[in-house]
Amino acid sequence: MAEDAKNRSDAWTALMPNQAIAAVNLLTPPLGAAAAASAMGLGIASQMWGFWAGAMAGAFGANLKTAEADGSRVSADVDDLKTIIRGTAATASADVLEAPARPKAVVVDTASVQPATPDASAQANDLKRISGIGPKLEQVLNGMGIRTYAQIAGWTAEDVARVDDELKFGGRILRDDWVGQANLLMGKP
Repeated sequence: MAEDAKNRSDAWTALMPNQAIAAVNLLTPPLGAAAAASAMGLGIASQMWGFWAGAMAGAFGANLKTAEADGSRVSADVDDLKTIIRGTAATASADVLEAPARPKAVVVDTASVQPATPDASAQANDLKRISGIGPKLEQVLNGMGIRTYAQIAGWTAEDVARVDDELKFGGRILRDDWVGQANLLMGKP
């Protein structure tokens, strides 16, 4: 068997020029070294990836803990923003919201809402015609007892701020000018 292997290697070496036979023996260790270096490089790269991923996960976790600890600061900012919105509603649109001959709005607390009677739904307006009110929001407003343009047109600055606060709109009622739109839909300028 050893003789077979020797004959095979002799057959290969017979095909090569004499200068290349020595070079083949010299290439064997560098190829092995390159393979070992590649394996080590992949091992080191995977270790570095694990280190980086762990560091990022730790940073995200620390950020979440910091955000939870600062929760009181965030709620204080929200309270300040609500105060600004209410102040703006009272001063900037007082002339629009407080027309002399408007009836007061009747807004029912959501806890005491009774199911609508057939007569009440017959008198209800299509609140979706007011820009910013869609089908879902119309259902929510109906659940709060707000069904007509006259109710919205009669809102005071406090009513706008209270409904805006309940719906968590952040001033959207004023920006979309629901009161002005309701007046236009009722035929009032």
